[in-house]
Amino acid sequence: MMKLLVLGCVSVGLLSTSLSADALKNSLTNIMKTDDATQMVDLSNISLNAKPRPVKKVRKNRPGSTVIGTVNKHKILKKDADAYLKQRTHGKITNSDSIPPKQRKVLIQELALPILALDAAKKELTPLEKETVFNRTWMQKEAAKTQITDDDVRVIYDKLKQESSDHNDTRPIPPFDAIKNRLKMQMVEKKIMTEIMKDAKITVAE
Repeated sequence: MMKLLVLGCVSVGLLSTSLSADALKNSLTNIMKTDDATQMVDLSNISLNAKPRPVKKVRKNRPGSTVIGTVNKHKILKKDADAYLKQRTHGKITNSDSIPPKQRKVLIQELALPILALDAAKKELTPLEKETVFNRTWMQKEAAKTQITDDDVRVIYDKLKQESSDHNDTRPIPPFDAIKNRLKMQMVEKKIMTEIMKDAKITVAE
Protein backbone atom coordinates (compact mmCIF):
# COMPACT_ATOMS: atom_id res chain seq x y z
CA MET A 1 0.00 0.00 0.00
CA MET A 2 2.83 2.38 0.95
CA LYS A 3 4.58 1.62 -2.32
CA LEU A 4 1.53 2.58 -4.34
CA LEU A 5 1.23 5.83 -2.41
CA VAL A 6 4.82 6.78 -3.12
CA LEU A 7 4.42 6.03 -6.82
CA GLY A 8 1.30 8.15 -6.89
CA CYS A 9 3.05 11.11 -5.30
CA VAL A 10 5.92 10.86 -7.77
CA SER A 11 3.51 10.79 -10.69
CA VAL A 12 1.67 13.84 -9.42
CA GLY A 13 4.98 15.70 -8.89
CA LEU A 14 6.18 14.97 -12.42
CA LEU A 15 2.85 16.03 -13.81
CA SER A 16 2.95 19.28 -11.84
CA THR A 17 6.49 19.99 -13.00
CA SER A 18 5.53 19.37 -16.62
CA LEU A 19 2.49 21.56 -16.32
CA SER A 20 4.52 24.37 -14.68
CA ALA A 21 7.16 24.25 -17.43
CA ASP A 22 4.50 24.37 -20.12
CA ALA A 23 2.81 27.29 -18.40
CA LEU A 24 6.10 29.25 -18.17
CA LYS A 25 6.89 28.52 -21.82
CA ASN A 26 3.43 29.63 -22.91
CA SER A 27 3.70 32.78 -20.78
CA LEU A 28 7.04 33.80 -22.35
CA THR A 29 5.68 33.06 -25.82
CA ASN A 30 2.65 35.23 -25.20
CA ILE A 31 4.81 38.09 -23.91
CA MET A 32 6.97 38.04 -27.03
CA LYS A 33 3.86 38.11 -29.23
CA THR A 34 2.21 41.08 -27.46
CA ASP A 35 3.08 44.77 -27.30
CA ASP A 36 4.51 44.25 -23.84
CA ALA A 37 7.66 42.99 -25.52
CA THR A 38 8.58 46.59 -26.25
CA GLN A 39 9.25 47.08 -22.56
CA MET A 40 12.23 44.75 -22.75
CA VAL A 41 15.72 46.18 -23.39
CA ASP A 42 16.69 45.89 -27.08
CA LEU A 43 20.32 44.75 -27.31
CA SER A 44 20.30 44.06 -31.03
CA ASN A 45 21.83 47.40 -32.05
CA ILE A 46 24.69 47.46 -29.54
CA SER A 47 28.18 47.11 -31.03
CA LEU A 48 30.66 45.68 -28.58
CA ASN A 49 33.61 46.87 -30.72
CA ALA A 50 32.48 50.47 -31.14
CA LYS A 51 34.71 53.24 -29.73
CA PRO A 52 33.18 55.54 -27.12
CA ARG A 53 32.21 58.98 -28.36
CA PRO A 54 34.40 61.80 -27.02
CA VAL A 55 32.74 64.04 -24.47
CA LYS A 56 32.28 67.54 -25.84
CA LYS A 57 34.12 70.11 -23.78
CA VAL A 58 32.11 73.08 -22.59
CA ARG A 59 33.65 76.38 -23.71
CA LYS A 60 34.67 78.65 -20.87
CA ASN A 61 33.20 82.10 -20.61
CA ARG A 62 34.76 83.69 -17.57
CA PRO A 63 33.94 87.27 -16.51
CA GLY A 64 36.21 90.10 -17.57
CA SER A 65 37.47 90.63 -14.02
CA THR A 66 39.02 87.14 -13.95
CA VAL A 67 42.79 87.07 -13.47
CA ILE A 68 44.05 84.85 -16.30
CA GLY A 69 47.78 85.29 -15.68
CA THR A 70 50.45 87.16 -13.77
CA VAL A 71 53.73 88.79 -14.81
CA ASN A 72 56.11 89.59 -11.97
CA LYS A 73 53.08 89.84 -9.67
CA HIS A 74 51.24 92.11 -12.14
CA LYS A 75 47.75 90.75 -12.78
CA ILE A 76 46.50 90.23 -16.34
CA LEU A 77 42.71 90.47 -16.53
CA LYS A 78 40.57 88.63 -19.04
CA LYS A 79 38.94 91.87 -20.25
CA ASP A 80 42.36 93.22 -21.25
CA ALA A 81 43.21 89.98 -23.04
CA ASP A 82 39.86 90.06 -24.86
CA ALA A 83 40.39 93.67 -25.96
CA TYR A 84 43.92 92.92 -27.21
CA LEU A 85 42.72 89.79 -29.03
CA LYS A 86 39.89 91.72 -30.67
CA GLN A 87 42.37 94.32 -31.90
CA ARG A 88 44.85 91.74 -33.19
CA THR A 89 42.18 89.74 -35.06
CA HIS A 90 40.27 92.80 -36.34
CA GLY A 91 37.20 91.80 -34.36
CA LYS A 92 37.08 88.18 -35.48
CA ILE A 93 37.87 86.79 -32.01
CA THR A 94 36.69 88.60 -28.88
CA ASN A 95 36.81 85.88 -26.22
CA SER A 96 40.25 84.70 -25.08
CA ASP A 97 38.66 81.60 -23.54
CA SER A 98 37.70 80.40 -27.03
CA ILE A 99 41.28 79.89 -28.24
CA PRO A 100 43.35 76.72 -27.58
CA PRO A 101 45.52 76.59 -24.44
CA LYS A 102 48.79 76.90 -26.43
CA GLN A 103 47.61 80.06 -28.16
CA ARG A 104 46.32 81.39 -24.85
CA LYS A 105 49.83 81.03 -23.44
CA VAL A 106 51.26 82.99 -26.40
CA LEU A 107 48.60 85.65 -25.82
CA ILE A 108 49.65 86.01 -22.17
CA GLN A 109 53.29 86.29 -23.24
CA GLU A 110 52.47 89.10 -25.68
CA LEU A 111 50.50 90.93 -22.99
CA ALA A 112 53.49 90.54 -20.68
CA LEU A 113 55.87 92.42 -22.98
CA PRO A 114 54.63 95.99 -22.33
CA ILE A 115 54.41 95.23 -18.61
CA LEU A 116 58.03 94.08 -18.54
CA ALA A 117 59.11 97.05 -20.67
CA LEU A 118 57.37 99.45 -18.29
CA ASP A 119 59.07 97.88 -15.28
CA ALA A 120 62.43 98.22 -17.00
CA ALA A 121 61.70 101.84 -17.97
CA LYS A 122 60.79 102.79 -14.42
CA LYS A 123 64.13 101.43 -13.22
CA GLU A 124 66.39 102.74 -15.98
CA LEU A 125 64.94 106.04 -17.29
CA THR A 126 65.92 109.30 -15.64
CA PRO A 127 63.19 111.71 -14.46
CA LEU A 128 63.84 113.93 -17.50
CA GLU A 129 63.54 110.97 -19.87
CA LYS A 130 60.29 109.94 -18.22
CA GLU A 131 58.89 113.45 -18.67
CA THR A 132 59.87 113.36 -22.34
CA VAL A 133 58.05 110.06 -22.81
CA PHE A 134 54.95 111.38 -21.02
CA ASN A 135 54.94 114.57 -23.11
CA ARG A 136 55.33 112.69 -26.37
CA THR A 137 52.58 110.25 -25.44
CA TRP A 138 50.23 113.06 -24.45
CA MET A 139 50.94 114.95 -27.68
CA GLN A 140 50.19 111.85 -29.74
CA LYS A 141 46.93 111.35 -27.87
CA GLU A 142 45.88 114.97 -28.41
CA ALA A 143 46.93 114.87 -32.06
CA ALA A 144 44.65 111.90 -32.64
CA LYS A 145 41.72 113.98 -31.36
CA THR A 146 42.59 117.13 -33.32
CA GLN A 147 40.82 117.41 -36.67
CA ILE A 148 42.64 119.14 -39.53
CA THR A 149 41.16 118.63 -42.99
CA ASP A 150 42.96 118.66 -46.33
CA ASP A 151 41.06 121.84 -47.19
CA ASP A 152 42.51 123.51 -44.08
CA VAL A 153 45.98 122.48 -45.18
CA ARG A 154 45.32 123.75 -48.71
CA VAL A 155 44.53 127.21 -47.36
CA ILE A 156 47.89 127.37 -45.55
CA TYR A 157 49.70 126.00 -48.60
CA ASP A 158 48.22 128.64 -50.90
CA LYS A 159 49.09 131.33 -48.36
CA LEU A 160 52.71 130.17 -48.30
CA LYS A 161 52.87 130.25 -52.08
CA GLN A 162 51.43 133.76 -52.14
CA GLU A 163 53.91 135.01 -49.54
CA SER A 164 56.75 133.47 -51.53
CA SER A 165 55.57 135.22 -54.65
CA ASP A 166 55.14 138.57 -52.84
CA HIS A 167 58.70 138.42 -51.53
CA ASN A 168 60.12 137.34 -54.90
CA ASP A 169 61.45 134.18 -53.34
CA THR A 170 62.94 132.07 -56.11
CA ARG A 171 63.12 128.90 -54.05
CA PRO A 172 60.69 126.34 -55.46
CA ILE A 173 57.77 125.25 -53.25
CA PRO A 174 57.15 121.48 -53.33
CA PRO A 175 53.85 120.22 -54.73
CA PHE A 176 50.92 120.14 -52.30
CA ASP A 177 50.75 116.33 -52.02
CA ALA A 178 54.45 116.16 -51.22
CA ILE A 179 54.25 118.38 -48.11
CA LYS A 180 50.60 117.98 -47.15
CA ASN A 181 51.21 115.59 -44.24
CA ARG A 182 54.10 117.67 -42.85
CA LEU A 183 52.02 120.84 -42.97
CA LYS A 184 49.11 119.07 -41.32
CA MET A 185 51.30 117.88 -38.43
CA GLN A 186 52.64 121.43 -37.90
CA MET A 187 49.08 122.76 -37.86
CA VAL A 188 48.02 120.11 -35.36
CA GLU A 189 50.90 120.95 -33.02
CA LYS A 190 50.16 124.67 -33.27
CA LYS A 191 46.49 124.08 -32.51
CA ILE A 192 47.34 121.97 -29.45
CA MET A 193 49.79 124.55 -28.13
CA THR A 194 47.27 127.35 -28.63
CA GLU A 195 44.64 125.36 -26.74
CA ILE A 196 46.78 124.56 -23.69
CA MET A 197 48.22 128.10 -23.52
CA LYS A 198 44.74 129.67 -23.58
CA ASP A 199 44.01 129.13 -19.87
CA ALA A 200 47.59 129.06 -18.64
CA LYS A 201 48.57 131.56 -15.94
CA ILE A 202 52.17 132.55 -16.61
CA THR A 203 54.13 135.11 -14.67
CA VAL A 204 57.64 136.42 -15.24
CA ALA A 205 59.70 137.29 -12.21
CA GLU A 206 61.49 140.63 -12.35
